[in-house]
Amino acid sequence: MATLPVFNPSTPFLGEIPGGLSVGQSVLIVGQIIGDEMFNINLQSGAAVKPRDDTPLHISIRPGDKKVVRNSFVDGAWQEEERDGKCPIRVGETFQLQIRVKQSYYTLKIDGKKFAKFKHRLPIDQARFVHVGEGAVIESITIVADD
Repeated sequence: MATLPVFNPSTPFLGEIPGGLSVGQSVLIVGQIIGDEMFNINLQSGAAVKPRDDTPLHISIRPGDKKVVRNSFVDGAWQEEERDGKCPIRVGETFQLQIRVKQSYYTLKIDGKKFAKFKHRLPIDQARFVHVGEGAVIESITIVADD
């Protein structure tokens, strides 16, 4: 298992966030979707993916359905999905996804534009791993602090 930052990882990918996430930090993912089914990104509490550990934030990018679904996975069960907003990410085009940690929610920016908010359903410090599924070529996954 790798520790962030990582560059050009193969997918699926699982990486540890040193010290976990905290308010004022962002996970920045740069890549390109290569399939039109779906591509998932998870901020997880642990390294297990089958069965999955608690997941404070699950992002399912679905260019074929023109949706970006947000959810969380708690105690072995998916919670209520949030599906508002269209999918601005196109197959074959490079994208930049910023997941920024605020006090009571995450903000998602896609290619520098505000896309959505997702209220914390689990404590922020439980986001200690990033899992990236298949369906994309990833250039980098980095952690950045607010300016």
